[in-house]
Amino acid sequence: MEKYVKNVWTYHLIVDIPIVFISYYWRDYRNTLPYFMFGVIIYPFLFRPIVDYYRLLALGEIEKKDFSKMWKWGGFYRFKYYSKLMFGI
Repeated sequence: MEKYVKNVWTYHLIVDIPIVFISYYWRDYRNTLPYFMFGVIIYPFLFRPIVDYYRLLALGEIEKKDFSKMWKWGGFYRFKYYSKLMFGI
């Protein structure tokens, strides 16, 4: 996974695909509120910290032992590295 998320465009593609699926199902199948809520809860609190961890690891910003810190304060630890995650600088 590290080699895929090192490129900023690939990282944004991996991160944005679930949002497209969540919004598609919300638009077309509004009666599936439980599935929508499941996606809205899983995406920011489980999927994004894992993908952001691998991106920061690939960029050399954090070490492997910092995996548990991605959930520090409900996942807000990764905002410390916002410019690295979003722009690679």
